[in-house]
Amino acid sequence: MGDTQKMKNNERLMYLMLAGVVMLWGLNVVMVKYLTMFPPIYVALIRMTVAGACLAPIVYRYRKSLKFNKVDWLLLAGVGASSIALHQITLATGVQYTTAGNASLILALNPLATALLAMMLLGEGMSWRKGLGIGIGFTGVLIVVVSQHGGIHMNGWGDGIMFFSMLMYVTGGLLIRKLVVRGVPVLLVTALSQMFGVAFLWAAALTMNPASYYFELDVSAFQWLVIFASGALSSALGSIGWNFGIRQLGASRTAVFLNGMPMASLLFAALFLGEQLRLVHALALLMIVGGVYLGSRTWRQTAPVKRAVTPEVTTKA
Repeated sequence: MGDTQKMKNNERLMYLMLAGVVMLWGLNVVMVKYLTMFPPIYVALIRMTVAGACLAPIVYRYRKSLKFNKVDWLLLAGVGASSIALHQITLATGVQYTTAGNASLILALNPLATALLAMMLLGEGMSWRKGLGIGIGFTGVLIVVVSQHGGIHMNGWGDGIMFFSMLMYVTGGLLIRKLVVRGVPVLLVTALSQMFGVAFLWAAALTMNPASYYFELDVSAFQWLVIFASGALSSALGSIGWNFGIRQLGASRTAVFLNGMPMASLLFAALFLGEQLRLVHALALLMIVGGVYLGSRTWRQTAPVKRAVTPEVTTKA
């Protein structure tokens, strides 16, 4: 009973941590929106570079443990290329050609796509409760988007780019799960994949413009503060918490928490940007929380107690 209770307490702490990460990411949407006066690739590049600098001490701490095989290095590079570089580039490009509502809705498909791909590629289970939780949460996101933007209208290439951006983030999450199962420490996965992502972003940025173009941009002290807060808190700290969630709960259960990000963004936009909250958003919040609850919990079937059998303690590597 003691081990089982401890495991439940640890799981509750993991839920609180993931909720905190989603709140950070919701705040990050507001910070990035504030920085729209700069080229999107520049904002992504500086934010990810700040995050890489914050995570660099982790690489130094584990410097004697960097003897990975070729597959591990390829997986780490894959995480950096997919969920960091390609996700950031396509996200910055896609939002220029579609509405904010469509972008939020397409990104909210992440839990469903993660659950389906994790089931097919990683063997993670898909229960009816998880599917129901994903559906309820997505409906809550739909209510938020429609209430903000009046409806959903397809925008061709813009929506296609956003869908690809969502798939890249899902791909990175699945590769992270693969790496931690192979025994790579989750802190190293976070830090090294960030380094790969920053390298890929710099390569992409320099193919678009010379380095002098980015260094000559006029950035105020407060704008630098917002950029550093976004990179250090959302990208660095948030990534550590999220990857720990993937390690402990699996990719599909962790992804359900992303349904809360549009609501968190809306709350912070109301707080800092003066955007209006409506009563319907309370309904959306209840649906999102309910969806996260159903989709992230482990449900154990009751079975006859056999004294000879020791209690099973489930841990995820």
